[in-house]
Amino acid sequence: MTGVLEFGALLARLMGHRTIDASVLSTVVGAGLEELQTVLGGRPATERLLRELGPVLGLHAADLFVLAGRPVPDDLTPVTRNPHWSVSPVVYNTMVMPAEHRRPLLDAIRAQPLVRREGRGGTDRPHHRYEPGFGAVLLELAHSRNLTWTCTAKALYAVTDGRIYLSASTIGGIGRGTVEVTPELVAGFAGLLGIPARDLAALGGIRLPDDLPPLHPRAADVAAVIWEARRLTTAQLQEVHLTSHHLADR
Repeated sequence: MTGVLEFGALLARLMGHRTIDASVLSTVVGAGLEELQTVLGGRPATERLLRELGPVLGLHAADLFVLAGRPVPDDLTPVTRNPHWSVSPVVYNTMVMPAEHRRPLLDAIRAQPLVRREGRGGTDRPHHRYEPGFGAVLLELAHSRNLTWTCTAKALYAVTDGRIYLSASTIGGIGRGTVEVTPELVAGFAGLLGIPARDLAALGGIRLPDDLPPLHPRAADVAAVIWEARRLTTAQLQEVHLTSHHLADR
């Protein structure tokens, strides 16, 4: 794993945003105050602590491993690394289907059995290597959801109702630090990642203006579809695509 900032600093920013005291957090998590303080001071977090922090903070445990710059454990990773795997058609169908059909789609995704993985999960391409920075954090979180640069660009377009329309190479530039991470970009990534926008902004030390345009009303459903679909094999994703096509009345 490359391209992430120091976990202790990220955690401290989030705690500051939520006004969470270290002693309170350590008690809720079940960790010792000294252990948590050493992590906030720069010591690497243990796997146990990362797993326990996730639900307490309302974040996916896998995201905590990404934020900590640690390889995501096999039981928390996507199933496939197939370069042809793309959730984008399902995302499009989610956007256009009637609201009452989105829950059945999520149920259909969740009903798919967890099968033997197709190699270690997540996107893994030579150009997915980034220097430390908040843009890299955003891209690593997207890759943990099996989103390539192209899939990320399409998802951003969907959740922002077309306001963010970027090329795949520009998405790569965000990870490499050559494209500025603006408040609007943070809000867009928050939408596709399913993380509260102001929490994500706090992690990056970025202030969101009060008048930031809202996300598409279906952004939360899109984020849920992306997260749930990350564990599907290529064949299962194709089946879900057909289901989403049908539910979209296309």
